[in-house]
Amino acid sequence: MKTFLILAGLCVHLLAAGDVSPLVERAERAHARGRWEEARETLHRAMRLTEDEEALAEIRRRLGEMNLALLLSRHPQSESAWVEVRSGDTLGRIAAREGTTVELLRMSNQIRGDSIRVGQRLKVLREPFLIRVSKERNELTLYLGGRFFKAYTISTGAGANTPEGEFRITDRIVHPAWWHPETKRRIPYGDPDHRIGTHWLGWNTPGFGIHGTDEPERLGQSVSLGCVRMHNDDVKVLHDLVPSGTRVIVE
Repeated sequence: MKTFLILAGLCVHLLAAGDVSPLVERAERAHARGRWEEARETLHRAMRLTEDEEALAEIRRRLGEMNLALLLSRHPQSESAWVEVRSGDTLGRIAAREGTTVELLRMSNQIRGDSIRVGQRLKVLREPFLIRVSKERNELTLYLGGRFFKAYTISTGAGANTPEGEFRITDRIVHPAWWHPETKRRIPYGDPDHRIGTHWLGWNTPGFGIHGTDEPERLGQSVSLGCVRMHNDDVKVLHDLVPSGTRVIVE
């Protein structure tokens, strides 16, 4: 009994000092055994306890991987529910009814194309996403149901070009055209002069939004004309996850 109390006290001391490696190791063991919800809850706890910036960055990176893998799987999770396909349903109708995206419905349920059948049970996300953009850190953080989901390195506007405040996603476009800011020429996707990457998430403020980039080496810098730039692979994921109406807070 005495030995147990000594060990318990040691664990408390280590956690109080910010060493959350035992929690991280516990999370990895749980994840390897298929206990994905337990794994990410353990990492959420580790994230709250540590003040070490390097450890926190690694925990956030790994938690983001786990969160995305869980969401895109058939594993049950607290933010999702099982919905039965009704007569007349399509993926588009279900997505509109449930406030999610067709792309996420396909990925979470391993559906190719648009074919679904009456009585089929689909995993459907019920909690909303929130996007927070930090101009100081050039970081976009995605939250699900009010909790950290995943973080991305971005570029924001030089100077005060990126507006601050709260916005909403209004346009979700794959292979968007781009209007040159000086010549006003419309440049279609695929043109050598096209600059905004593979996807566009426009805000309810004309001319501003989140998009890909043809200069990934400049991510992490404040260099854009005002929009938020992401790596093309990252903006594709974001486009597939967040529906129109998603809140965007720029700070």
